[in-house]
Amino acid sequence: MKSLPAVEVSLFCQQAAMILKAGIPLYDGMEVLYESYKDTAYGRAFQKIYEGVRDGGSLYEGVKAAGFFPKYMVHMVHVGETAGELDRVLESLGDYYDRESRMQAAIRSAVAYPMVLVILMTAVIAVLVLKVLPIFTEVFLSLGTGLAGTEGAVLSGSAALGRIVLIAAAVLLLLMLAVFLIWCAGKRQMLLGVGQGLPAVRRLLNQQTAQRFAEVIAMVLNSGYPLEHALELIPDMLPDKRNMKKAQKCRELMEQNGDFAAAVEQAGIFEPLHQKMIRVGVEAGQTDRVMERMAGIYGMEVDEGIHRMVSWIEPALVSVLTLIIGGILLSVMLPLVSIMLSIG
Repeated sequence: MKSLPAVEVSLFCQQAAMILKAGIPLYDGMEVLYESYKDTAYGRAFQKIYEGVRDGGSLYEGVKAAGFFPKYMVHMVHVGETAGELDRVLESLGDYYDRESRMQAAIRSAVAYPMVLVILMTAVIAVLVLKVLPIFTEVFLSLGTGLAGTEGAVLSGSAALGRIVLIAAAVLLLLMLAVFLIWCAGKRQMLLGVGQGLPAVRRLLNQQTAQRFAEVIAMVLNSGYPLEHALELIPDMLPDKRNMKKAQKCRELMEQNGDFAAAVEQAGIFEPLHQKMIRVGVEAGQTDRVMERMAGIYGMEVDEGIHRMVSWIEPALVSVLTLIIGGILLSVMLPLVSIMLSIG
């Protein structure tokens, strides 16, 4: 089944949060939502949510059975139910996916214009290389000078440059289309795996891991559940396998020595300065508060990092297009100059 768009996930979470805050039983609220969605493409999935709540009283079982909600949202609903903070978790998820929806729209806007330009430039270059440059060659040969001189070398070089630019434009277009199709297919883990080779992407994933780790720890501790329970929930909620291993290592170290601050430091989930803040908080008996603070800090860093990356997408693509256009001009103008010199 097709994944629910971020804007729809946000709307569902906000509606479910309002139902709980209004004191309406979850069963009745999900029945109302099912009636609203039953004639849409997502009707069958919302029926599963309704049935899950009706049969087991658990929203987590319902959204898990639906099969079209993001993994992070599903696990956070589980945490919210476990901690008795489902309304607050749903409200937070509504804000989170609303931001993600706006961010996706910004990425699409930043990529759409350069992508259209790449398509048009590829078509123009193909016409120049396959149609126009051969005409220049025929004109040059008709002058009776052959292709042995400097002008001939320039013409040959221009033709070669045109082919290189055409290949570069085609490769760029195919790469952009591949990324777009992978993104639409929901295979974002594949993109994350490739993106981890870039320092900016790797740093962003680390910050997102720290944010989610701190958020879950704070929520579970505030609800009176043991720290070990929170550590069991965290690995499946993290964005990539590398950081999942860090969370699993933290849990194993915690089981071995019972020192949460030392386990966090050895796992390398947080930055050194924040590791010290966590140790101070643990020693002061304020682990929940310091983790809430960490979640806020890393949440802001993640938002700023995403905005920064989006702001660089369009300038980077436009720079590449500028080089391509420069190659086009050279491949066209140099033969003209050669012909004019030959005539002169």
